[in-house]
Amino acid sequence: MTEQTQLVETINGQVTTTSREVAGVFGKEHRHVLRDIDDLVKQMGGAQNWADPTFEEETYIHEQNHQEYRQIRMNKDGFTLLAMGFTGSKATQFKLRYIQAFNEMEETLRSQPALPTNPLDQIVLLAQGTTQLSKEVGKLKNKVDELDGNQVLNSARYEYISKAVSAKVREYANVNNLNYKKVNGELRRDLNRQINEVAGVKIRRDLRDKDFDTVTQLISIWTPAAATIYQLKQMELEV
Repeated sequence: MTEQTQLVETINGQVTTTSREVAGVFGKEHRHVLRDIDDLVKQMGGAQNWADPTFEEETYIHEQNHQEYRQIRMNKDGFTLLAMGFTGSKATQFKLRYIQAFNEMEETLRSQPALPTNPLDQIVLLAQGTTQLSKEVGKLKNKVDELDGNQVLNSARYEYISKAVSAKVREYANVNNLNYKKVNGELRRDLNRQINEVAGVKIRRDLRDKDFDTVTQLISIWTPAAATIYQLKQMELEV
């Protein structure tokens, strides 16, 4: 792997990088990069709606203090928007490195042979070339439901969950007389964290079909963790 491709990674078939990686390469404070991305999202009319694949909020565990912090994962479009604000000769060189890294990884993905996405087609592919084709297909067809359940959520179901999260956060803020704009981000992080824990995934975009019912039920009964409620109270006390 070249130095360039280390700047990016493939998540669910999409080439991405993170705000932490960008901060490190460009020699910036991570909090400043997060601030710039937050400003971009507001300008895009996103109102902190992290369902847009251009920028997606997630968390990471710090290797030293083992605390959880936020970071933003972005695709090539997101990085391009962000990097527009970085100036100077060194910044230009770093931009070129990133563009090369994105292009190399995308080319690698394009050069890989396409595999069938339909579970039945996958079964046929696995069974081809065996002397007991019919027997093997019959056995493997019984596993179609299991394979289906492990598929990543399709766009329609993912959008449904994103809207449900937004609605639940707004409902909680309204019922508890909280300033929605002020507490929106904190409530979203709490709900997304609980969703990830229940489903056993690192980021919401990794949710599988079999997680859909569990996640929707969780959203319907969700209340913030005690630590989050305490944080909200502190925020309300701020002048």
